[in-house]
Amino acid sequence: MAFCRNCGNEIDDQAVVCVKCGAAVEGKTVPVQPQTIGGDADVQQNKGIAWLSYVGILLIIPLFVKKTSEYCKFHVKQGAILFCTELAYTIATRIILAIIRGIYIATPSYALYSVMAVIYSVLNTVVGLGSLLLAVLAIIGIVNAAKGEKKELPIIGKITILNDLMDKIYASINK
Repeated sequence: MAFCRNCGNEIDDQAVVCVKCGAAVEGKTVPVQPQTIGGDADVQQNKGIAWLSYVGILLIIPLFVKKTSEYCKFHVKQGAILFCTELAYTIATRIILAIIRGIYIATPSYALYSVMAVIYSVLNTVVGLGSLLLAVLAIIGIVNAAKGEKKELPIIGKITILNDLMDKIYASINK
């Protein structure tokens, strides 16, 4: 048995800190836990549902079911940003593609018709790649939430335009 250099309490040989005063035992390192939002218990209890925040409208499940969880709140906010980005992207690209397709179909000249066909095909490919990028962002969010990590989504994660609205929603459902 050893004794604490700080308080003199008897310390078990396996201990890394004194149970009485919390001082580190000389020659032993204290393991450092990674910092998580809402505490380890919050993360462990809610990471099984927080990932739903990145599956479109299913973000309402952790929003209402785990409304007091800070961990779920972070991921619901990130999921809401992703959902709104996907929605805006889908609406904008469909309108643009419909206009281009309308011009393409209504073109009387064969030369212009060929050019419009190429433009439509290229735009359609770009839109598909954008959709793929949004799907990858959703997968990244799901993996982060399931692993118990608080990481913002790449590219869109720092957008804070929805944070005030989401805070108001949380405040109203937590009354």
